[in-house]
Amino acid sequence: MEMTRGRRRFLALGFAAVAAVLMSVSPTLAASPVVGAPNASVKFLSAVTFTGTATLTSDVARVELVLDLEGSTRSVVADVNVALKPGPADLSYVLESPSGALVPGTAISASFRLVLKDGSTVAGPVTTVHYTDTRYLWQTVSGEFVRVYYTEGGAAFGRRAATIGDDAIRQVSALLGVTETAPIKFYIYADRTAFYDVLGPAARENVGGEAHPEIRTLFANIGPDAINDPWVGVVIPHELTHLVFDTAVKNPYHYPPRWLNEGIAVYLSESYGNSDRSAMADAARKGTLMPLEALTGEFPTARDGFLLAYSESVSAVSFLVDHYGRGAMAALARAYAGGVTDDEAFKAALGTGLVGFEDAWLKANGATVLPPYGPENAPAGPAPSDWAGAPLRPGMIPAERSSISPAGTNDDGTGNGDRDTTGLIPGILAVIVVGVAGGLLARRLRRARS
Repeated sequence: MEMTRGRRRFLALGFAAVAAVLMSVSPTLAASPVVGAPNASVKFLSAVTFTGTATLTSDVARVELVLDLEGSTRSVVADVNVALKPGPADLSYVLESPSGALVPGTAISASFRLVLKDGSTVAGPVTTVHYTDTRYLWQTVSGEFVRVYYTEGGAAFGRRAATIGDDAIRQVSALLGVTETAPIKFYIYADRTAFYDVLGPAARENVGGEAHPEIRTLFANIGPDAINDPWVGVVIPHELTHLVFDTAVKNPYHYPPRWLNEGIAVYLSESYGNSDRSAMADAARKGTLMPLEALTGEFPTARDGFLLAYSESVSAVSFLVDHYGRGAMAALARAYAGGVTDDEAFKAALGTGLVGFEDAWLKANGATVLPPYGPENAPAGPAPSDWAGAPLRPGMIPAERSSISPAGTNDDGTGNGDRDTTGLIPGILAVIVVGVAGGLLARRLRRARS
């Protein structure tokens, strides 16, 4: 049937009206919260401020800022203080960064996130900012492996620092059997106070350099006239060794002991010198050597213990290389990269466990198996003069003669041999505890029913 012109016009007007209604309704039906990318402002040694905007709706329950710091495997989630009402909103969050909290060169990725009442989230775009020491106009020189940032000194200073760094990385990479590809950042401060501002108040006063493997960055305090001093040729390779060591053994399960890390750093930067050999011989003679297990974490803070810890570490590494070969050190690094235990790593690389290695090292230094460090059980003391009961067994609670007779005796102290009351007090306590717990549980059940 052919449609008349009037009917076609009527239907066209009807469709247009419906479309107009849908267009007017759809923005309301489709309304959803929107959040933009944050802007970041860095004030060195003070704070990093993140600001942004969002369009909130009635179903927004919370606003958060998600932070990811370079080198960390965990995100930091912070609540953003903002009025939760529909409409435009200004967002702001201040991440405080006092001395030592963040180090220069750290990349910070941030994004605002809206959490809705149903638990779902709306994530905004990510902004990345680098925490920079804005107190200086940094000079830069790039080597093969390191990029040097320095505050004072000419181009020759920067090139010399880059050469020392590159040579050190080649040396330790060859020993550990690893190839470095990503660049390493190397910040050199001429001013000691500024250098310690970066490290923070917890840094020891004799520190001249500090490595941060998690962000592949080294910091050092070297004046422009000191670049050729012998100690500079020690500090830079020592700290860079820690960065390459981290590359060689990095895994999410188990990190090697500190004595191995520090021992390799000393071995490559200074070798096993006369002063360390003398310290080892003296400690072996006096019986004051520390077990390698005692050097797994932090070293002693007292001067003598601190220095001996380094001497023992480089001695153990030197013994390992001399007796098992340089290839064994690379094999040990590969084993640790698999996340195995210390004993498993040594067995895989050397054919003997850590205890066997330590015994051989001690024997080579004229020392015997070391006595254990730490608390020991006190020897058993004499029984009181008026004690008439049987000797106490481990875990036994002595009974008071005025109220409960000792095990195996009557009240007059004569033995009856047919009863043991040593468990009476624990039994009474158990009854009391069970009774109290039962009363509390009954009370909670009554409240739940009501």
